[in-house]
Amino acid sequence: MDTSISKVNSPEEDELKSKHDEFQKLSEEIAERELELANLRNSISHFESRYFRDVGIKYLELDKINAEIAEKIAKQNPQNSTFQKEAETARESAKRSAEEYYSRETSEEAAKEFKPSEEIKKLYRRLALKIHPDKTSDDNVREFRTKLMAKINAVYSDGNIDLLRQILQEWESSPESVIGDDIGADLIRIIRSVSQFKGRLKIIEKEIEELKETEMYQMMMQVQEAEKNGKDLLIELADKIESDIELAKERFESLA
Repeated sequence: MDTSISKVNSPEEDELKSKHDEFQKLSEEIAERELELANLRNSISHFESRYFRDVGIKYLELDKINAEIAEKIAKQNPQNSTFQKEAETARESAKRSAEEYYSRETSEEAAKEFKPSEEIKKLYRRLALKIHPDKTSDDNVREFRTKLMAKINAVYSDGNIDLLRQILQEWESSPESVIGDDIGADLIRIIRSVSQFKGRLKIIEKEIEELKETEMYQMMMQVQEAEKNGKDLLIELADKIESDIELAKERFESLA
């Protein structure tokens, strides 16, 4: 006859286990969503670099010629306030275009397409699961994790898998990764962590939604859809602007 007595968990222990299970599911979900957000940002950034390299520079030239045309007309009609105003507006437009273009990274490195491997994505998930700032309620630890997560995002964007491995190794041997204290403190900590993770998920969803509403994202989607049919919308747009440039040059030359 079995006379052993099965251990009965206290309500606190049952609740702690339930919260840990919920926290684990949220951890996995937030790691996936953080990865999705990081990939989306990098995809848009790459497309933006491509857009300004292939199309933006042509708009820059077109704005410059249009400003020269407006200025030439204004000089020919010094008493006409409308022409003077148009020349001023054209100059400001050309100036803004130049400032926007030259403020961006246009090097070959910035133009590289971001194509993360499955290995680096898996490593990123592991790091996000372990280090995410919302996994702690301690303000000092949270600040440290936030800075470290920012570094991880930057390293991930660069595709530096070796440095990500180094960060993971350093974290797993650090004091910040140690969990302690009694069941009451553990329960409070996990409840707050679950709440923070739910809040972070809402923020991530909002950021993803906002990115998908930007003009650059919408254009990127149109270009990608066209590419499926063998069309390059950016090249077509660049060719159209090139034609506009030639027409603008002819108009400038035709002005007396």
